[in-house]
Order: sequence, then C-alpha cells, then structure tokens
Amino acid sequence: MSEILRVSSAAYSLVHILLIFMFFYKPRYTVKKIIMVTVGTMGPLLLVNLLMLMFMEQAAYGKIMLFTMVVPSFWFFFLLAKHRDFRFVFTFCLADTVSAEIIILSLIFNEYFTPNTNIVMFAIRILGFPIIEYIIVKKVRKLYFEIQDSVKKGWGIFSLVSIIFYSMVLIMVAWPTMITERPEDMIVMLMIMVLMPVMYINIFQILFHQNQLHNIQREQELWQIQSSHMQNQIHQMTETEERIRLERHNLRHRLQTIDAMLQKNEVEQACEYIRSVQGNLETPDGERYCQNAILDAVFSSYIKRARNKEIQVETSLYISEEIPVDAEALSVVIANALENAIHASERLPQEKRMINCRCIAQPQFMLQISNNFDGNIKLDENGRPLATEDGHGIGTRSILAFCEKNHAVVDYKITENVFALRIVVQNL
Repeated sequence: MSEILRVSSAAYSLVHILLIFMFFYKPRYTVKKIIMVTVGTMGPLLLVNLLMLMFMEQAAYGKIMLFTMVVPSFWFFFLLAKHRDFRFVFTFCLADTVSAEIIILSLIFNEYFTPNTNIVMFAIRILGFPIIEYIIVKKVRKLYFEIQDSVKKGWGIFSLVSIIFYSMVLIMVAWPTMITERPEDMIVMLMIMVLMPVMYINIFQILFHQNQLHNIQREQELWQIQSSHMQNQIHQMTETEERIRLERHNLRHRLQTIDAMLQKNEVEQACEYIRSVQGNLETPDGERYCQNAILDAVFSSYIKRARNKEIQVETSLYISEEIPVDAEALSVVIANALENAIHASERLPQEKRMINCRCIAQPQFMLQISNNFDGNIKLDENGRPLATEDGHGIGTRSILAFCEKNHAVVDYKITENVFALRIVVQNL
C-alpha cells in the first residue's frame, strides 16, 4: 500500500506540475495545436519518468530528474512559447518552484507523521495542487498574462533570482542524500520554503506596479490622441464657421445683384447668374459620406487632406445615424487609421496613391480601411503592425483599446502592397 501511494502521488505530481506551468504559459500557436503537440510529446516523457520512479529509489531519481524531465520539458515548451526570452525562463522556474513547494513540504511532513505509509504525502499533494491551481486561475493567471505582454524590462534579473532559488531547492532536496535523511539541514530547507513564496510575492508586486505604470502611460497616450482629434475637429468647425460667415456676407451682395437685374427686367441674366452661384456652391466640400454627423465630419476632414496630397480616395460607406458603438470613440479609430493611411500613401509615387474606405452595417457592423504602401510594414506574432520608430504604434494601441472595450475583432492584412485594417463589431 505504501508503494502504491508513493507512485500514485509521484504520478499525480508530475501531471499537476505540467498543469501549473500551462496556467502560466503563453504559447504562440492555437490551443488545439498546443494540446495535440503537448500530449504527443510530454505524454511519453511523463510515462518514462514515472517508470523510473517505480523502479528506482526516490533519492536516485531526484539526482537525475534534472536531465530526464526538467531540461527536455524546458526546451520543448521554449520552442512553442510566445515569449522566447527571460519571460519564459521566469515562468518555467515559477511553475516548477511553486510545485516543488508542495512536493517538498509533503515529503517533510510525511517523514515525521507517516514515514512508513506515505498517507500524509499523498493527502497533501491531493489537496495542495488543486488549491494552488484554483488560486492561480482565479487570482493570478489573467493578471500575469497581461503583465507578460505589457512589461518588457526586468525579466532578466527576476529570472536570475528564480534560477538561483530553483537550483537551491534541487540541490537541498537531493544532494548528497534526500532531505528527509538529513535532519540537520531541515531548518535551512524550511527557511528556503518560507523565503521562496515571499520572494515571488515581492517580484509580483514589482511587476504589478510596472504594469500599472504601463497602463497609465497608455491611457495618457490615448488621451493625447483624443485631444489631438478634438483639436482637429475644432479646427474644422472653425473653418466651416468662417466659410459660412463668408458665404453669408457674399450672399447679401449676390441678392443685391439679382435684385438689380430683376428691376432692369434682365431675367435671363439673373437666371444665368443664379446658376453660376449654384455651381460655385456645389463643391466637394459639401459632400456627405454617411448619415452619422460625427463620423461624417471625420471622413470629410481626412478625405479632404488625402485629396489635397493627391491621394485617390474611394468610399463605400453605409453608416446610419445610429451605430452599435460610441460614435466619438469610433471617430478616433477612423482618424488614426486614415492618418496612418495618408502617411503611408505619401511615400508612393502619385499614380500609386490609393485609400479605400468601406463600411457595412449588416449582418454585422464592419469597417475596412485599406491603402497602398511601399512594402515596409511588418506584422508581429499577433498579426499587429510593428512600430519601427520611437513614438510610433500609439494609434495601433488606441485601436486595440477600442476593440477590447467594444468586444470588436480587429484584423490586419497585407496583400502584395496593400495594407488593410478591418474591424468587426460582434453582435452581443
């Protein structure tokens, strides 16, 4: 019975070490592909190590586990990781040391309470792993994923600290003999067990504060974009008011001219003059692109800018007055997209400059803005445009923030030398 509990608890631990790691892990491929590859690769590896545990002494296995389990699994998951840098190293050590905390404590308590039956070891592992996994999933996982994506610096130092603790744990547990056979080292081992979670709590606090600073910076950038957009709208409104004031002033003189012609019975001349005035008023500035006033103002402003830069603009916009998202927020997205499209088109010869704007409302609200470009845009592993210069990429983050808030799907696509941004608002 004792041997059955030992092997069962060992097998249970190996599976849950893998689970804990997967809760912290961000792969670069789809979930389905990762599950298939992991089961096909890690399954046999776990089986081999379990067989070693069954036929070897625990102390002997502890000395070779680094080479039979740790190193192969490290390189396997490293090749599939989204972040192939110190973020992965820290995540790997974090998962293993959290698991080691449960395994080592179960060994120590079992030695003092049920050394011949392994009941305490089995019970601690059966209860301990699910509790830790519940805390990770409910309290830590989502925030840790966000931190991995937002915090880019500091992982090297954190990885070094975690590697040192990881090495200390492996050495203390199995060298020169199992820790349960060295009562003189037990106090040091327990101090490491206490110090390790304290160390990780402090690291997470640092990462959490860095993530908060990143979010504050991102909010400031978004406010700057919105402020710039509002300034453009105010400038456009000022231009419109000035144009209306000028037209009102001219209208008085035109009416006086028409009145003078009619008093002289110059009806034909008056009609010709009226037609001339109408022709002057029917300018492209009066073109409406959609029924929503806010979005129409944005399209009008940026399309006018594009045409002033000799960029050909095609539109097919079916946007009603009522739309499923906040018009002001969407106007910022459109302004950013058109701004980027204009900048990209300016680099091309005049005959190749093209921007295309399309929008449909049914069956889902979908907006697409595409433009020709010089081929120097690259997408990252998430399919998002890479910022090649400092200060760039703010517009992309603004668009992603809008899509996240409004449950929309954003898609960037490059076909030959045409770059397209597509946003689809999901029906909730």
